[in-house]
Amino acid sequence: MPLGQRERSDIADADAPALGELVERAVGRVPASVSATWRRLRATPAGAEAGELVAAVAVQGGGKHLRARLACATYLGLGGTSEAVCDALGSAVQLLHLGLCIHDDLIDGDDRRHGRSNVVGTVRAARAADGDPPGVAERQASAAGLLAGDLAIGASVRALAGAALPPGIRSDLALELLDALDETIAGEWLDVRGEQQPVDEARPVRTAELKTARYSVVLPLRLGAIASGGADAAILAGLTAYGRHLGVAYQLKDDELAVFGDPARTGKSVSSDLRGGKRTALLQFALDSADPAARRVLDRDVGRADLPDAGVERIRVILRECGALEAHRDLIVEHAAAAVSALESARLPVELHGYLQVIARAVPGRSS
Repeated sequence: MPLGQRERSDIADADAPALGELVERAVGRVPASVSATWRRLRATPAGAEAGELVAAVAVQGGGKHLRARLACATYLGLGGTSEAVCDALGSAVQLLHLGLCIHDDLIDGDDRRHGRSNVVGTVRAARAADGDPPGVAERQASAAGLLAGDLAIGASVRALAGAALPPGIRSDLALELLDALDETIAGEWLDVRGEQQPVDEARPVRTAELKTARYSVVLPLRLGAIASGGADAAILAGLTAYGRHLGVAYQLKDDELAVFGDPARTGKSVSSDLRGGKRTALLQFALDSADPAARRVLDRDVGRADLPDAGVERIRVILRECGALEAHRDLIVEHAAAAVSALESARLPVELHGYLQVIARAVPGRSS
């Protein structure tokens, strides 16, 4: 009997909890697992010296835990049974996400996330309260963001390296994470460089594949599958294709919500992308389809940091009227459908196949 087949039959047993229930139980343990990581670090000599950094990063969190959900779903759905392994996978992808978000905020000059101060904002405020000059406080805050992000990324690798799995599988998991980190860094750099390019030369879908899809979706899926011991080449290839399309759809939807979403639901501004001139597929569609007068408004106003609210609303009207919003939504549906289609070649267990289908089909209609 192939490795993992017996466990899959156990999960499918009528008396066993459904996969969704098992995944939610595992995801519910992730915050405690991440907190335990920071407690262990505080107990080391490094933690004692870097106590302020650890304290600043330990209170960061939030989010929907999509990455942990995906990692635990493939692990359990392909035959994994260990709570300890699930906890390691869930905390590893959450810690990686945390570290990359801290670095992303530093790159973007943001001092808040999920409606509260991030590491940079927390340390800047602490230094200002201590009476440090603004320049000193800013340098200290930037250094804190860089180093705290490094701590979280290092902790994610350690979580996989210490998982209760055979050494060869632990090594494979760590290499998967490092490969994803390479691609994410490339995507971040592509995004940063794109800020200086004409909008029509930017590559928002490729940026989404590298910066978002690779670590947020493909990596968790592959980590869970590899850790389960029940994944062959066809399963890994199918999950990779599914994850790439799902990640792009998710990022495109984020870009839409950053302009047309409800800030009370998303926790994000609906003007910062327009005032910052973010190179999105939505903006590219608009520049391709807008009439000359609307194009002049877009060329003049997108990227203006001082653009008033009325100007932001005018851009929203143009995006609707020129068909850009509709075309962008069609692209999201296209990628979500491609993700579902990719599952067919993976030959997944029925329950896991259905679970991943539901996630993909929900992306076009999500509001947060």
